Amino acid sequence: MKKIGKLSVLLFCIFMVLSTFNFVKADSSLKLKNLNFDVKINSDGSMDVTEIWDINISDTNTLFKTFKIDTNKYTSISNEKVSKITQTGEEIAFKDANMYYYHVPTNQYYFLKRGNEYEVAWGTGYENSSGTEKYKISYHIEGAIGIYEDCSELYWQFLGSDFEIPAKKITGKIKLPKEVENIEDLRVWGHTPDLNGTIDKISNDTVEFNVNNHVSNKMLEVRIAMPKGTILNSTRTYSTSKLDRIIKAETEWAQEANDTRMRKILVITVICVVIFGLLIYFLVRNILIMRKTKRVLPTVHHDYYRELPREDATPTEATYILKNNYNGLDNNDIGKIFSATLLNLSLKKAIRIEEITNENGSKDERIEIICDNIIDITNKKDEILVFDFIKGACAKKRKNKDGIYQNDSSITMKDLKKYIQSYSSKVVSLKASIDSYIKSNLISKNILDTEGIKKRGTLFLSGCLSTFVTFFIFFFVANIGIITSTIESIGIPYFVIIAMIALIIIDVVTENVARNKISVYTQQGIDEQDKWKAFKKYMEDFSLLKEKELPDLALWEKYLVYATAFGISEKVIKQLKVAYPNYNELDYALYPNMYLYTHTNFNNSFNTISNSMSSSFSSGTGGGGGFSGGGGRRWRPVAAVAGR
Repeated sequence: MKKIGKLSVLLFCIFMVLSTFNFVKADSSLKLKNLNFDVKINSDGSMDVTEIWDINISDTNTLFKTFKIDTNKYTSISNEKVSKITQTGEEIAFKDANMYYYHVPTNQYYFLKRGNEYEVAWGTGYENSSGTEKYKISYHIEGAIGIYEDCSELYWQFLGSDFEIPAKKITGKIKLPKEVENIEDLRVWGHTPDLNGTIDKISNDTVEFNVNNHVSNKMLEVRIAMPKGTILNSTRTYSTSKLDRIIKAETEWAQEANDTRMRKILVITVICVVIFGLLIYFLVRNILIMRKTKRVLPTVHHDYYRELPREDATPTEATYILKNNYNGLDNNDIGKIFSATLLNLSLKKAIRIEEITNENGSKDERIEIICDNIIDITNKKDEILVFDFIKGACAKKRKNKDGIYQNDSSITMKDLKKYIQSYSSKVVSLKASIDSYIKSNLISKNILDTEGIKKRGTLFLSGCLSTFVTFFIFFFVANIGIITSTIESIGIPYFVIIAMIALIIIDVVTENVARNKISVYTQQGIDEQDKWKAFKKYMEDFSLLKEKELPDLALWEKYLVYATAFGISEKVIKQLKVAYPNYNELDYALYPNMYLYTHTNFNNSFNTISNSMSSSFSSGTGGGGGFSGGGGRRWRPVAAVAGR
């Protein structure tokens, strides 16, 4: 069953990745709200084109478009002009710079033949700002129409496959030089890989095309076969017939496109059926678990618990039980656990922590190893692991003020912090060893329930689905237009998508409820967890309680260990100062933990160590690294090609 669950998640993720793969990433700093082509075909086979770019621009001071030189498609391009249309409709002509610029001056343009391309480029003035502009680019194309024995043909690629600016909407109108006698003799085709456009004969002399949510790096081309005599002459005239070849090629491409669409529909239908079946299966399973699983409750519930729930529990064990960390400590907790264990080792006389004054007069704390064999002090492996970590830090050779390497049994908090930052992998290894030991130890003490852990382990889908749902919602909102057009082009009914999303959300909710009903603790473990929660609450609120007698300070020496592990030491110390006004008279020899917290900068030092330990997990895991980067042309990130 567990393998089936993993396979289902894998299939689901593959489906969604494949479905979203075609939503090609685009430069977010550039987006066309609308791109309009107004085309006039002339009787001499030439063509006048006007492009209106309604575009959002950010941090880009130059836009450009290139036209690959191809004598099989046209003869030449000339009479180019670039202007800007204001909000009031006024047209401001740009100055022709008549020379190449990588960064074109604002409100200037050039149109030049460069290598095997024509290039038009103009300055926007948005190198360090953003805004919306409407640009008008017009040009004359000689030889755009090929005249054959049986027809005249326009075969023009308005956008090439390396046009990198996405467009929410593309519209175009192509006007013939005269009306054709029979509109059926006017044949039109449009090509775009995503099949998200339409092309129509509006009248006997007008063709219009529309494309919604055109993504970057996808070509857009139009092909028109006109009856003989529509075009009188052209610089591209051929003494051969072509109409049958055009119709045959377009018929084959249309069939291929339909076959591709049908294959997509078939594959997606099968995947949707499988996903729906799996989601319904998970839903039924979750409901059955919710109905049949009885929640394990404490035998006796405690609001407050005034003594240690278990005398031999280390601060690590207590944190595991308190926070339900049956699969391992949170990365943010390892530093608190480490600090608490140091305090516990200090109480057990394995180490000594004391304040020192450096030669420059600054204060620091020093940790000194004072036992020869840690096994004589404790048999708790988590404490032994922390002790060995400190021992390793002390043994690490360091230079003293005279430049001589020393190898002693003590280390300052400042040096310990440096050691942790330099050897973050050792912190990761320490946590892994503690996690492994504590889990097996709590199982052996009949606190953790292995069956409960296994059952929860099979309910891993909620985490995967939660992550996916979050991603999908953000992606859907950010790319609503692209998703809409893709769904329409493939032919998936919207109610299927909505039903699938609804089922995913319901599965996530029901699985989380089912997961929470499965206890990973035995009855003994639940009872102890309740006590630890009540004990923590007691430490947080004890000064507010009406106690006849306050616990002895010797007890608070131990309590502080757990308060440190739980992250509430500062709060507890503030209350202790109120409850014990004579805290200034504390003897370090009798109350070392209390003394350090109330008389030194120890708490800040421990917080620093704790933060260093926790931050090790952002640098000590994984392999390789050290450099990451990317980029592009900040002021000119877009290249576009059209006119194949």
